Amino acid sequence: MKKLAILSDLHLDVNQFDEKYEQILIQTLQEQDITDIHLAGDISNDFENLSKPFLARLSQYFTVSYNLGNHDMLGMTESDITANDFQLRSIGQKKLLSFAGWYDYSFCPDISIEQNFRTKNTFWFDRKIIRDADDMTVTNRILNKLDTVLTSMTAADKADLIIAMHFVPERSFLMTHPKFVKFNAFLGSEQFHSIFVKHGIKEVVFGHNHRSYEQVIDTVHYQSKPLGYKREWCLVSDYFKAYPIYQQHNSYNLHRRYNLVKKTKEFDVYLLTHFSEEVKKSLVIFDVQI
Repeated sequence: MKKLAILSDLHLDVNQFDEKYEQILIQTLQEQDITDIHLAGDISNDFENLSKPFLARLSQYFTVSYNLGNHDMLGMTESDITANDFQLRSIGQKKLLSFAGWYDYSFCPDISIEQNFRTKNTFWFDRKIIRDADDMTVTNRILNKLDTVLTSMTAADKADLIIAMHFVPERSFLMTHPKFVKFNAFLGSEQFHSIFVKHGIKEVVFGHNHRSYEQVIDTVHYQSKPLGYKREWCLVSDYFKAYPIYQQHNSYNLHRRYNLVKKTKEFDVYLLTHFSEEVKKSLVIFDVQI
C-alpha cells in the first residue's frame, strides 16, 4: 500500500517556514505513513532558491512531485512554466496528472475585460508574472492541452486518475464576500469542470483560494485543503480562545488581532506546538494499492 498526500499553498517565505516547521511537517507526514507527497502550487515566491532546495530535502523522506501555482511562477519564463506543467506519474495502481491551470475571467462574466485588466494590474499578485499572451489565450491553450492529454488516455487509466491543479476549477468554490467578488476573475475557469465531466474524471484536488472544500459536482469529487497564510490558520483562532486576553483587542478584525500577537513569544511557541494539527487538516490523502 502506498499513501499519497496532496498539500497546497505552503507559502514558505511569507509563512517564515524555517527548519523547525519543516521538521514538524516531515514528522507529521511520517506519522501518517505518507509515502508520496505532491505539492499543488504556491510553494514560495522564489522557486529556484527556496522551493527547489525544500523539495530536495523532502525527497530524502518521500517520493515528491509538484505543480506550479501563480506565486511559484514569479520570475519564470513561459518556457519554464510550460516545462513544469502536465506531469503524469504512476503511484501504485493510480496515476497522478498535475498542472497549474490559469484563469479566463469566466467567473466574473458581468465585469468587462478592461475592468478586470485594471483590477489585476492594480491589486493582484499576478501583475508581477510575465506570460506570453493575454489571460484568455493562455487559459484556452491550457484547456486544449488538458483535453488532449485526457483524450489520449484509456478509459481504465482515467478511472484510476487523480488530478492535482492549483487554480479553481468550478464556480462553487468562489469568494462570496462583496469586497472580494471582483477577484474571482483571477481564480480559474469554469471550463476545467466541463472537461473533467466530459472525460469522466472522478478525483480533483486544487488550492489557490485558501479555503477548504469537499464536494461532489456532476460526479467529480473536488477537494481543497490549502495551508494558506499563517493568519488564516485554524490555529490562530484556537490561540485566541486559549488566550482570551487578546479577544478584547480589535476582536472584530482578525487581521489586526493577528498583527497584535504575531511577534509575541507565546504565539510562536503555540504555533510550533500545534503546527502538526494544522498540517493534518491540510492534507488530502489517498490510499493506493500497489
